[in-house]
Amino acid sequence: MSTSTRRLFFALWPDDTTRQALFHWQTHNLPSDVRWQHRADLHMTLHFLGQVDASLLGPLRELGEEQAAQRFALVLDQIGHWRKPQILWAGSSSVPGELPQLHARLGAGLNALGIETEARAFKPHVTLARKVRKQPPVKPISPLTWPVTELALVESRPGDAPIYHPVGRWPLK
Repeated sequence: MSTSTRRLFFALWPDDTTRQALFHWQTHNLPSDVRWQHRADLHMTLHFLGQVDASLLGPLRELGEEQAAQRFALVLDQIGHWRKPQILWAGSSSVPGELPQLHARLGAGLNALGIETEARAFKPHVTLARKVRKQPPVKPISPLTWPVTELALVESRPGDAPIYHPVGRWPLK
């Protein structure tokens, strides 16, 4: 990867209690033959930006700072599987309105910076494991209330886990 680009995404960054509860579910439910998402890497992607010119890091941080979103609670109460891209995830059966609003505001800001956003519908989830060919028989997740209090701009760095490193973090109000 060139030093003139960085692989970035905007995400909701869980607090330690939420992260620990998700990790507890992973350790008690996931088979050993799947690739667990590292506890420190658990997050909810809002917008994946891909390789971005490093000169945009400042404007992206400003965009994150401008998101004066209201804090909200997100109840993770579903476990799901997507055959392609082979991901096991946790999600919510009832998404609070603040989440799609934050997603839309960020998307508009990214477009204004000349960064194209995904055309497909936003499906909020936390990836729990990768390389899961078929959904394993797992217990449901007990409803977990995540107090969403922080937005992050995150860099993905290849190598040993954790591979995600926040390069900007902003509290929600």
